[in-house]
Amino acid sequence: MKKNVNETIKPSSLDFLSIFKQLYGFVIPKGNIEIPVRIFIAIFFLFLGTLTNILIPFLYGYSVDLVNKKEFSNFYLIIVLIGCYGFARFAKVIFDEAKQFVFIKVAQKSVRAAALFAFQHLHNLSLNFHLNRKTGGLSRALDRGAKGIELLLRFSIFEVIPVVLEVIMVGVVLWTTFGFFYCAATLLTVFLYGVFTFKLTEWRILIRKKMNESDENVGTKMVDSLLNYETVKYFNSEIQEINSYNNALKDYEDKAVKTRLSLTAVNLGQGLIISLGLFSIMSMAAYDIYHEKMSLGDFVVVNTFLLQLYVPLEFLGYVYREIRQSIFDMKKMFELMNEKLDIFDQDNAKKFKFHNGEINISNLGFNYNSRNIIKNLNLEIEGGKCTAIVGPTGCGKSTLTKLLFRFYDPHKGEISIDKQKLKDCKMDSIRSVIGVVPQDTIMFNNTIGYNLSYGNPNASLKEIRKVVELCNLDDFIESLDLKYETIVGERGLKLSGGEKQRIAIARMMLKKPKILILDEATSALDSKTEKLVLDSIDEYFKNSTKIIIAHRLTTIRNSDKIVVMSKGKIIEQGKHSNLIKNKGLYYEMWNKQKEIKKQVNLVN
Repeated sequence: MKKNVNETIKPSSLDFLSIFKQLYGFVIPKGNIEIPVRIFIAIFFLFLGTLTNILIPFLYGYSVDLVNKKEFSNFYLIIVLIGCYGFARFAKVIFDEAKQFVFIKVAQKSVRAAALFAFQHLHNLSLNFHLNRKTGGLSRALDRGAKGIELLLRFSIFEVIPVVLEVIMVGVVLWTTFGFFYCAATLLTVFLYGVFTFKLTEWRILIRKKMNESDENVGTKMVDSLLNYETVKYFNSEIQEINSYNNALKDYEDKAVKTRLSLTAVNLGQGLIISLGLFSIMSMAAYDIYHEKMSLGDFVVVNTFLLQLYVPLEFLGYVYREIRQSIFDMKKMFELMNEKLDIFDQDNAKKFKFHNGEINISNLGFNYNSRNIIKNLNLEIEGGKCTAIVGPTGCGKSTLTKLLFRFYDPHKGEISIDKQKLKDCKMDSIRSVIGVVPQDTIMFNNTIGYNLSYGNPNASLKEIRKVVELCNLDDFIESLDLKYETIVGERGLKLSGGEKQRIAIARMMLKKPKILILDEATSALDSKTEKLVLDSIDEYFKNSTKIIIAHRLTTIRNSDKIVVMSKGKIIEQGKHSNLIKNKGLYYEMWNKQKEIKKQVNLVN
């Protein structure tokens, strides 16, 4: 399901009409005939079930009258009526199950379509959104939103519509069969019950909303703490984390207790209204029997009607609350779906055509919130050559690579590859030719083999073994009991920093990009392993455009061009020898690192 970003509804403007409009698109997709047919058949079974439910009290009442007369000649008629009564009850169950069976595919398809669209949209959102997200709360919002769609469809069609139909039919039957007052008393009871339920449920929703917010807070704290397991251990902060989680749980506990107490108030009020309604109607029936205006069977009919009607009414508060809660949960999910796309393909975007990987950056400016990261930067990167970018921490090196990969768009200036502006090209066609090994390497909680082949799911075992050998990983993997089937753990925590970096480089080799970006990709490796891996990268990506970000200047001294950045600007560039002669910032950094290395050697 494709969505034009220009038509995206802002989260603040979402109302019930917008929610149902979007929901309709997931429930009945364009061109799908099966779903409307299934909905029609389900409603048909629902109508048959309601009619059967209206018939049951009459069959029961007539059977009671015949039994009460004790006429032997009508014995077979009694058996027939009792048989019809039993069959009608069974038929009601058949119709109820039939409608559920027919409709379940509609509900599940809608849930799948909405969940898939939300998941796809989240992947399309910019890095800025994902840096500010709360993973625990986000996952719960999506989970509850998907469940909310199913609940809304099921309750609105199979709970609300049958009750409304039955109230109308029972009212008509009571009026025509027993008189206006029976109909009026029944409808008045239903009306009072409905008004009371809706009013108090609205009050309860506010309480439940706070409980859900507390629930999301619990989930967020738990996930965030477990994801930062190592940090917690490094700072010996288990007690702090436990107390923080306990406070969140305590807040949820208090809100949950208030929610349950509010439900008690609703149940007591509903019980009182139903009891008064039953008392008034049964009193009228008793009066009519006493004055011989009504038979015992009629009394049973009225009683059965009321019981059948009040049983679903008892769930009306629950149904209404769940529908309202479902709408609220769906609203949060749809707000995520309607989150504005900061980075997207233009309507006239073309597929990128690679030539030699020449990159031109002109008058580039980028701000992150109020911070000015890159200022009027101009740079030419020659295709098929190795360009290194160095400079103090926070000077904008990594940000520059994120702009190149279109995680962000610059606020000023432009970037082009092979004379094609990035904004004019489809993102997937650009990203398919660029490979990035980031400084913070994250692994999927899966096997080593899965993480390696992620760069190319169709790679053969021979290709995988080749890149493993190039990255000096073969001995390590062979030493493991499960070899390539070894699980790396959450974010790859079972691996060392160097092992993760080498796996990240190996999977990038399998992608075979035309442009390679290495952002401190070997910072966790020892000098010997680092040289072996860098030599393998140079050989494997011999004719590729390489951009290397490094702090250790010895790793980039042989680059075709070295770009030195400071405070978001390029202050010098050239080959290593020329930069040393210039005695600028690069010269200072080189001498400082040489001095540190000399001190380390003296200590050793």
